[in-house]
Amino acid sequence: MRARLALVLALAASPALAEKRLDPDPAFLPKARTAATATVEPHYDLVSEKVPFWARFLICAGQLTAARDEGRALPVPKAEIDTLIADYRARAAELLAYRQKADAKAPVTDIDAEIVKIRSGAMQFLPADTTKLGVETMKKRHGERLAFCRLTRDWYEVQNGLRTAAAPADQQKLQKTHDEAMRKIAAEAPKPPKVPSLGPMPPAIKPSVVQPIARAAAPAQPPLPAANVVVPPAGTPAGGDDGRDARVGSDLSHADARAEFAGRPLWSALAECTARMELIQVKTGDSTRLQSESYAKRAAYVLWGNRGDIGGRDLAAMSGPVSQERARLAARVAASWDEHRQRTGQIPNAHWGQVCWGLDKYAEAYAGRIHAAKKQQADREHAEAMKRFNASSSTSSSGSSSGGGYSSSSGGNSSLDAAAAASRAEHQRNMDQYKRDTQQIRNEIKAIDRKYR
Repeated sequence: MRARLALVLALAASPALAEKRLDPDPAFLPKARTAATATVEPHYDLVSEKVPFWARFLICAGQLTAARDEGRALPVPKAEIDTLIADYRARAAELLAYRQKADAKAPVTDIDAEIVKIRSGAMQFLPADTTKLGVETMKKRHGERLAFCRLTRDWYEVQNGLRTAAAPADQQKLQKTHDEAMRKIAAEAPKPPKVPSLGPMPPAIKPSVVQPIARAAAPAQPPLPAANVVVPPAGTPAGGDDGRDARVGSDLSHADARAEFAGRPLWSALAECTARMELIQVKTGDSTRLQSESYAKRAAYVLWGNRGDIGGRDLAAMSGPVSQERARLAARVAASWDEHRQRTGQIPNAHWGQVCWGLDKYAEAYAGRIHAAKKQQADREHAEAMKRFNASSSTSSSGSSSGGGYSSSSGGNSSLDAAAAASRAEHQRNMDQYKRDTQQIRNEIKAIDRKYR
C-alpha cells in the first residue's frame, strides 16, 4: 500500500516551488471544512500530506471504481458513485494537462490506465475484506473514503477561489469537531502497557556509617538457652518450589550475604531479611521500618517478575505470598538471633544490617533487569496491537482498497527507487509525529481530568 503511494510522490515531484493549483496548502484546509467533512483525516491513507491534488483525485476515481464494481457495501446509490468517479477523473485530467503545460519535463500520465491499476490493486483485497469484516463495516470505510474525496474537492476549490471559504466562526467550530474526532481515534488506539517499577529503593543502613545517637537503653535480652541453639533450614518457600524463581548465585559480591543465602530463592531471602529487620526492632527498639518495607517490596517485585501474575494477581497482590514467607521464616530468624548471641556473645543487628544490605543491592540490580525485559516485551506487544488497530481502522478499509495503490511505468527504476526510499523515510517521520501528537492528546486529557476531578 505505502510502496505504491511512494510512486505518487515520484510522479508529483517538480523542480518548481509548490504550485497553488496542484499542491495542497494546509492554510486553506480549515476554510474548506464543512459539517460533512469536519471529522475526516485530510490525508486519509496517504503516505504524505504533500501528495498533489491531481494524484488525490486519481486515487479517489480508482478506489471508488473498485467499491462500485465490488458492489456489496456502497454507502450511496451506484448512480451517485458513477457521477463522482467521472467528476474526479475529469479533475485529475484537467490538472495533469495543466502540469504538462507548466513543466514540459513532467512525465505523461495515461489517466485511464492508472485508474485501472488502482482499481486492480484495490480488488486484490476488497472482496475478501467485505466478507471478513461485514457489509456494514465496509460501508463505513467507503463512507470515510467518500468524505476524504469530498474534502479534497472542497479544499482544492477554496484554495483556487472556486468556492467561498467557511466563516471564521464556523472554522473554529469545525476545527474543534475535527480535534475531538482525532482525539477519539487516539483514545481507541491500543495504549502502551504500564510496566510496574519500584524505582529507587533505600538500601539497608550500614552500621559503619550510622552516627551514635542518644536513646533509651535497649530492652534487656532474655537469657540464652543452656543447650546449643540449632537454626532450622530455610525449607520450602510459601506456595512450594518454582523452577522460575531466581536464586542467589555466586555472583553476589557481598561474601557474608553469599555465604548465608547462596542457592535460596531470591524473593525468599529478601522475605527473611524483612523478618530480621522486624525482629531487630522488637529486640532493640531501633526503628528498622524503612529497611523492612524496602525488602518486602523488592521481594514482591522479584516474585512478580519471576512468576508473572500468579492466579491472575498483579504486582500489588504479591505482598500476600511475601507476608506468608516472612511468617514462615519467623522461627528460623528467632533461632538465628539466639545462635548468633550464643556463638559471638553479641546481638546480630549490625551483622544482619550488613548482610541484608548486600543482598538488597544484588536484588536491586536483578529487579532492574526484570523491568527492562518486561518493558521490551510490553513495547513489542504494543507495536503488534497498533498494527492490528491500524489494520482494522484504516488499512482494512483502504488496505482493503489497496490504500490507493497508485503506480506508473514512467521514468527509470533508479529515480523511482530513490523516490520510494525518500517516501519511506518521510512515512517514518509522519508516524513518529503521530505518536508524539497522540501522547500530547493523552497528556492534555489527563490535565483536563485533574482540573475538573
